[in-house]
Amino acid sequence: MAPRTVKGGDRTDGDRPVVLYVAGAVFLFILVVVVAGSFTRPDPVTFVPSPVGPRPPVDRFVVDTVTVDARDGSHWVYFDFDKGSAVGGPLAGWDLALNRYHLVVNGGSGYPGAGGAIAIGAPWEAVTEAPASGYATTEGALEDGPATPGLERWYRYGFFSHLLEPKDETYVIRTAEGRYAKLRILSYYCPQATPGCVTLMYGFQGDGSRRLTG
Repeated sequence: MAPRTVKGGDRTDGDRPVVLYVAGAVFLFILVVVVAGSFTRPDPVTFVPSPVGPRPPVDRFVVDTVTVDARDGSHWVYFDFDKGSAVGGPLAGWDLALNRYHLVVNGGSGYPGAGGAIAIGAPWEAVTEAPASGYATTEGALEDGPATPGLERWYRYGFFSHLLEPKDETYVIRTAEGRYAKLRILSYYCPQATPGCVTLMYGFQGDGSRRLTG
């Protein structure tokens, strides 16, 4: 018996389109990547919380790195650039308030300070002078979940790692007293990858000028 001839678009039951095999292989590869990524968690950069120890006020440009322990989500922790340390509470004077990954300035409706923040699309070394204007202030009271536009999204969230990674961003902060500092956020983790330790690298100008270099 002569073999059957396949004409035009006819296909025997035993044939399988190659495209289905390719699509299946691609789907399987993506599935493997997603599953593997969900079990892979890189080690974040971690810092030990800095001791609370306010220094005397400065009248020059100073650069420092400090890790603020903001792990307790039930209360805010206050930081003062002029004193280079966390301070005892809002009545002690403060420039930044931190609560876990929330970070706000002491400025805006209902706040006693003149604080503000602005994100600068330039490397740390290139930010040598604070802008004269354009600063965002804090919206909402501390007890109501406040936010400082431009500063509240300082991180990227890792979909697979479930870690917060600081953006490669430099911020300029206008302090409660109207002085200026430039700021980078280096990490959100304490040892053992415990979240809530916010490590700040900053350069603070204590002489009242907008110059942000030594």
